[in-house]
Amino acid sequence: MKRLTLIISTALLLALASCENTAKSRIYTEEGSKQLLRYSQYEEAEATLTKAIKYDKHNFEAYYYRGCAKVNAQKYREAIGDFEKAVELKPDYADAYFNLGRTYYLLNDADQACEYYKLADHYGRPNLEDYLKRCN
Repeated sequence: MKRLTLIISTALLLALASCENTAKSRIYTEEGSKQLLRYSQYEEAEATLTKAIKYDKHNFEAYYYRGCAKVNAQKYREAIGDFEKAVELKPDYADAYFNLGRTYYLLNDADQACEYYKLADHYGRPNLEDYLKRCN
């Protein structure tokens, strides 16, 4: 009986350990975005935000800020995937659309950049006039 209880307890602990932990994710998101990213520690920010995503795969802000860290580290193609995941999780995320546009602009793809600038405008991102002037 003790052995069965031990097996069940161990299985339960393993199941709980693998569950998402949104509180831990939020802490890592705050650390990555507010502290590390702000002070240009892009590699550290990326690693910290990856931890946030590990604890909550639906944390759209962690994907967004990790994308920002990657852009600042000039990892443009990788950043696109993070921004796309952010808008997949939160389809009206205007800042993520804007940063997709900005990233495509940095990759010299003005047409794709304009598409995302227009989406950012549609979802309410302010001050896009100068960006939209470049679009047809």
